[in-house]
Amino acid sequence: MHKSTVFMLRACAVFMLFTCFSSTLKAESEPLPQLVLPVPAEEHHRIYLGLQQSAEGATFMAAQIDADILLIELFSMYCPYCQAEAPLINELYKMMQALPASEPLVKIIGIGASNTDFEVDHFRKTYDVEFPLFSDQDMAMYKALAGAGTPGFVGARKNEPGDFTIVFRQSGGFYSAEDFLNKLIAAEAD
Repeated sequence: MHKSTVFMLRACAVFMLFTCFSSTLKAESEPLPQLVLPVPAEEHHRIYLGLQQSAEGATFMAAQIDADILLIELFSMYCPYCQAEAPLINELYKMMQALPASEPLVKIIGIGASNTDFEVDHFRKTYDVEFPLFSDQDMAMYKALAGAGTPGFVGARKNEPGDFTIVFRQSGGFYSAEDFLNKLIAAEAD
């Protein structure tokens, strides 16, 4: 092959990787699907989600999470991009925790696409994830959220108690936790 052909093929591959890795989609105004999740065993996760009165082993709806904006990370233990991005996601979580009271209350949960409880727990421990992660072995939640690969993100804004509207979707990762958080906070429903 000519050097110019090889160069063009490499350039196209890099462009495709970049566009696949980070693709923000304008979310159409749609309600957050009714995601049924198990109440976490860890007390600090129950407190974080606003489920202090819920018993371990019970279930709750994602719309019950005490937040103005809820970010759902779609990940897989086997996804090398998810693994590589875990420190950045942890930084994002810490930035959410540090937001002043004048800002919206932003919280994050993770959904392990096609992952068992064991796999999700392994990911949590390996990458020191502090926010709640949930397994989705049958991918029902992933499909309900219209997942398009991992990592992926779905952001929803609370309209009224128990009612979230999806305002943000991103397929692929991001490069700046601060920029990503600002984009999420600024996202509005159509």
